[in-house]
Order: sequence, then structure tokens, then C-alpha cells
Amino acid sequence: MAQVVPLRYDTAFKKAFGQPEIFCQFVEDVLGIKFHTDEVHRGYKFLEPIGQVDIEYDLFAEDPESRIVVEIQHVRERNFRDRSRYYHRQVKNSKAYQFDRTVYTIVVLTSPYSEDAIDFSVAITDFNPVNEFSRKVDVYPHQLVFVVPRMVNDKTPSGIKAWLELVLDSLDGEMDESRYNSPIFERVIDAVKLDNISPAERRVLKDEESWEDTLIDVMQREKEKIARAMISEGLSTEVIARTTGIPEAEIEKLRQS
Repeated sequence: MAQVVPLRYDTAFKKAFGQPEIFCQFVEDVLGIKFHTDEVHRGYKFLEPIGQVDIEYDLFAEDPESRIVVEIQHVRERNFRDRSRYYHRQVKNSKAYQFDRTVYTIVVLTSPYSEDAIDFSVAITDFNPVNEFSRKVDVYPHQLVFVVPRMVNDKTPSGIKAWLELVLDSLDGEMDESRYNSPIFERVIDAVKLDNISPAERRVLKDEESWEDTLIDVMQREKEKIARAMISEGLSTEVIARTTGIPEAEIEKLRQS
């Protein structure tokens, strides 16, 4: 078993997917298009905002020959709905965003936490209206794709599913290399092995781990607050456990406290 940095950490995610060959293969498998680039920018931001679009992209690359731009955002926050509305609003409100490129944004949600707002592994949308003849009117050359590794299922398209399972496999910090015979996947694993993490990357990881520990603590307090409210309403331990995800034994302790 290889000891790895989970791909939910930005340091690991950007190190792996920031490699051009890995980036291109991921894009092709998720979007179903041909894409080639020799350079992937990390933390990319346009020198000047395009209209109202002023986002810093975790990973950004362009295929000049195909006139395609692909942006990858790695998101661990729980506010999926707010994030989705934000992307839509940024693009929809900006006429100047219609530059002569086809633009794809892939948002990878690697939060390890349960969230009712997300019940899918893949969600795809674009910004084009549909007319009365049920035909799409090409107005905005932009497509937005959300992928959620922890929600992978039998309906997940096979090309995307392999990538989501790869990310999911990394989340416990161990990966069985014998499961993967793809050179690209082997490169992803090699990039995030603990032995291959530099001292500078380790320092950044410590900050990310501290952030995650704080978030877990906040979420636990939120769940306990909900559980206490449900206890005061006389709801059963089983119902409270199913709603909050708190083990029944812990709920009984809350009843007695």
C-alpha cells in the first residue's frame, strides 16, 4: 500500500492535476473532448477581469489549436448551491465573457462530509437558452461540470468514474497501487506519495490539516446542536441518528448531559 496525501488537500490535488499530461487526460475523460496543452497554470487569474468574471482558477490551461480553455476548481467547502449560483451569476452577467474561446469549468468537490445538497456524482450545465422549437441557442460558449468523488455510483459515466474512484481511494491516505495499470493513474499516485512531498509542501499541508480539523470541530458542534433540539422535541434516538449522522450511543450521552 502506498502512503499518500489525500487528494482532498489542495497541495496534493494541484501537484497531481497540474501536470499537463494528467490534466489533459482528465479533461478528455470528463468532457469527452480532445484537449492538448503544454502548460497548466496554478492559481491563475486574468490580469484584468473579463467583464464581471474575476475568479482565481486553481488550474487553468488553454489548447490554442482547438481554441478551448479549461479551468479546474477544487472545492472542499460545503456551500455547493452557493458556489453553483456564483459561477452562473459571474458568467451570465458578463457580456464581455463572450471571447472567442470555448470555455469549460470543471469543479471537483472533495469534501469528505455528508451534505444533503449533493446527491449526484456528475452534474453538467451550460448557459445557453432553449427556444420554442426545443433547440439550443448558442449564446455562451461555456459549460460547467461538477464532479463528486464520494457520490460515485453505477450510473456514473465510466470515463469519469475511474477518476472519481481514484480520488476516493486516496482519501484515507493509502492507495493500493496494484489496482491501477494506467500510466496516468500511476503518475497521479506517484505525485502524492508521502515520500515525494517536499518540505515546502509539507508546511502548506499542515495549514490545510489545521483548517480541516477546525471545520470538523465546527460541524460536530452544529450536529450536536441539532441533536439537542430534536431531543427536546421528543424525537427518537433512531430518527436523530439518521438525521444527524451521530451514533446512537453518542445521542444517549447527549440525553443525559
